[in-house]
Amino acid sequence: MFWSQEMTDSITSRRSLRLVAALLGALGVIPPGVQAEDLMIPLDLPQLNFFGGGVGAYPDYFGSKDQDIGVAPFGRLSLGGSRFVRLLGNEIRVNLLDNRNWQLGPAALWRFSREDVENPVVNKVHEIDDALSLGLFGGYIWRDPQEMRRQAGVGAWALGDATDVYNGWTAGLNAYAMQPVARMVTLAAGTAFTYGSDNYTNEYFGVTQADSLSSGLPIHVPGGGVRDVRGWATAVLSLSLHWHLGVGIMYSRILGDAADSPLVALEGSKNQWIYGVGALYAW
Repeated sequence: MFWSQEMTDSITSRRSLRLVAALLGALGVIPPGVQAEDLMIPLDLPQLNFFGGGVGAYPDYFGSKDQDIGVAPFGRLSLGGSRFVRLLGNEIRVNLLDNRNWQLGPAALWRFSREDVENPVVNKVHEIDDALSLGLFGGYIWRDPQEMRRQAGVGAWALGDATDVYNGWTAGLNAYAMQPVARMVTLAAGTAFTYGSDNYTNEYFGVTQADSLSSGLPIHVPGGGVRDVRGWATAVLSLSLHWHLGVGIMYSRILGDAADSPLVALEGSKNQWIYGVGALYAW
């Protein structure tokens, strides 16, 4: 598909350039027990509405060596100014600040259960129910006033269990940069890490005495700490002012007591890969 002269002129407007980057926030899929921000590419733009979906491959559970295929919806609705409601898979965020650069607001995450995994040994370890996590997020975004596709940002979040499933919390930081390389193509890359509390890490990576008896795995009682570090890269192809396609890949390295868990070290992998494609309509 080629750009018409009218589209070429229009794409130079600030609002149109925002559309090119919108898809970058939604190329992930959600494995059990992992929050959307762990896997979704954390870019966002003000005064923009969009809706779309992604499909991709992800670990059967966080720490698994088996891959599944899944889908995730995503969307954003402007609340006026820079305020918005955003859906990324199983996470919802509401930005309450009407500020060009700063964001702050509540976040809610639905953590999916861990049950019926592909690995027959891990399948004998205790199941984990669905959990609702509530908390806050915040961030700062810098944008080139002459080229809105050229931007960089940092963000942070913290979420705690609201359903008495794991009785813990997670928190993390991320950073990214984005650069246009052609009229229709934008590239971006970033890095992030997640910290988990004692209770969170023990629930999702621990092996109890009962688990050991049923599965044959050694007992493991992990403590809190940095769960993983990760990096990602993505590319977006803008077909028009409204339609955009993207492809992304993310590598995550599990660390600390989580990495030492038999669920990871013996039956899974410390190296986690997530990749997918997505499409959205923006207006």
